[in-house]
Amino acid sequence: MCFSASASFTASAVLMPLGLYSHHLASRHERPDYKPLALVPFFFGVQQFVEGLEWTALDRGGIEPLATAAALGFLFFAYCFWMIWIPWSAWSISRSTDSKGLQHRLKWVAIVATVIGVGFYLPVLFNPPAVQPAVHSTGRLLYDVSNLHSALHNFVNTEPVGELVYWGFIVVPLLAVSDRAVKLFGVLIFVSIFLTWATYSATFNSVWCFYCAVLSIVVIWIVNRPHLRRA
Repeated sequence: MCFSASASFTASAVLMPLGLYSHHLASRHERPDYKPLALVPFFFGVQQFVEGLEWTALDRGGIEPLATAAALGFLFFAYCFWMIWIPWSAWSISRSTDSKGLQHRLKWVAIVATVIGVGFYLPVLFNPPAVQPAVHSTGRLLYDVSNLHSALHNFVNTEPVGELVYWGFIVVPLLAVSDRAVKLFGVLIFVSIFLTWATYSATFNSVWCFYCAVLSIVVIWIVNRPHLRRA
């Protein structure tokens, strides 16, 4: 979380059990198509735990290798994991709610998102010194990758079109499925993107992941709706 180590660890302690519980609900209701989405709170909990480690490292003077390892772990989720997990989760849901045509299109979106997500993270993984985590003047965590010589990162971090492409691969698949609750989740994520960009653009990664972590609690409601329990 973008505020402190204790806040991050607290969020992790709440979200990880909730994610496992929502996955249990999807399993109990025999809805395997919703299982990937059900695990979203759990993985946000893991990401918040990693950011708690980053806060701990920075609060103690930037101790290594914890600071670098935690930064790489956080950026794995921010740059790669969510780009992959969310599109595939939407595709999984579409298999029981939507036409074959939409399923096929979502599958290709997920494949392309996977390639981009991996390509976006590898330059970070192979050049850890280029990542400079620090506490911004606003009191939020900043993951500075300006020293990373990557055309893809430069495009996404400096061009509005690049940012829209990144956000689109996360939001659009959720909006595309016919399940209205999943659509609502996508709308809420889009709103969180706008609010973060408008208020904390300098520390976007950290603050946005905090908002999304809170929003992920909605997933429990999605997998536990009455009509899914009756299915």
